[in-house]
Amino acid sequence: MEEFIPTTIVEAIDFTHDALGVCKLEDGYTVFVEDMLKGEKAEILVTERKKNYGFGKVIERIERSPYRVAPKCKHFYECGGCSLMHMDYDLQVNFKKYRLEAQLRRLATDDFVLRDTIAMMNPYYYRNKVEIKFSQGEKGIEAGFFQAKSHRLVNIEECYIMPKKTFETLTLIKNICNELKIRAYDELSKTGLLKSAVIRESFSKKEIVILLQTSNNEFTSQEEFIAKLLKKIPEIKGIGRSVAIDESMLSLDNIELIYGRNFLNDVVNGISYEIGFRSFFQTNTLQTEKLYNKALEYAGLTGKDKVIDAYCGIGSIGLGAAKDSYKVYGIEVVKQAILDARKNAEKNDIQNAFFEVGTAETVIKKWKKYNFDVIFIDPPRKGCAKEFIDAVIGMKIPKIVYVSCDPATLARDITIFKAGGYILKEVTPVDMFPQTTHVESVSLLQLKK
Repeated sequence: MEEFIPTTIVEAIDFTHDALGVCKLEDGYTVFVEDMLKGEKAEILVTERKKNYGFGKVIERIERSPYRVAPKCKHFYECGGCSLMHMDYDLQVNFKKYRLEAQLRRLATDDFVLRDTIAMMNPYYYRNKVEIKFSQGEKGIEAGFFQAKSHRLVNIEECYIMPKKTFETLTLIKNICNELKIRAYDELSKTGLLKSAVIRESFSKKEIVILLQTSNNEFTSQEEFIAKLLKKIPEIKGIGRSVAIDESMLSLDNIELIYGRNFLNDVVNGISYEIGFRSFFQTNTLQTEKLYNKALEYAGLTGKDKVIDAYCGIGSIGLGAAKDSYKVYGIEVVKQAILDARKNAEKNDIQNAFFEVGTAETVIKKWKKYNFDVIFIDPPRKGCAKEFIDAVIGMKIPKIVYVSCDPATLARDITIFKAGGYILKEVTPVDMFPQTTHVESVSLLQLKK
């Protein structure tokens, strides 16, 4: 006899930080349900129970939210690349503001101003960089993103967050590989060649560069592969190849340049950048301009300011600030990024920006006896090191402009700055990643007088 599995009818009363519907059972038990928008009612099955909360899935939707839309992409429910495409875009940007506010208000912090999210006019085709994984399927090589919370590859046949030319490039790579019998690497059998690829596209110059990550050097059909790519897509200006042990963007594995040059050119707010295969550069060029403009607005530079650009990457914020500053000092732990920053300063004839390699917490201590007017902070997702925050507090820098990609670590760091004598004045969310739960923000903190 088939076992009866009980279901229950619930209403989503809120969202979690990753946009799961928050539902309550009759006994008050909380269940987080995927693909439920706030206000919707559904029959659900509780799939996992923990002590204080559980997880569930929708069996049948009873009442639909007016903000629910049909996802444009057919891979939405299996691919991990997007998570909000079922949500009207106006609700997406409001959700991101709400998510940021929930983290910051929990601190009972100062009565700061929270601006509306800076949204995109067209929230599709925006990524200037994609990292693609490969696997070998029954009909040939497959390419795409991992399914959410898994290592199962989704072979994508369409994508609405990467530019059309980038997707055309990816499709061509797959077709050429199948034609030339180039196989994807298999971790279990340790056979095959192609592991992954990073494709970057310049929005202003329409250039493309590709970094191929391979398992070994036995790329016997390399020249033919390159010729076929360039014949169809002449916008490709450089191709690199790395025998990859580490496939991340922080990898130090050697890159062999197999065609053209090892960078593309792009322009943000009038500043020209050379962006290498592994350079850190904001993924959404159009929104980056708005993000940096807001950061510069908060800084209120007068032309006489001494400025620090911490976690500076290839110098993006610091170079933009240089024209309205006396001097700019950048810090970045990745050596290649500092070399890129110096090259970009020279490229733009910026002579008052200086860049030093090292961790932010180490380098800033060398400057503690100097007076600075503004510090830009743009740390990775994990936020700032406590040692770095303590050093900034000790230097009594009047203005902090904090660019964050994670509301939780932003809230944690602001708490420490507040204890050190700073007031949070204003925060602006920026939607750098439409169709996903990620939210970027710019915050202004001022030292109490």
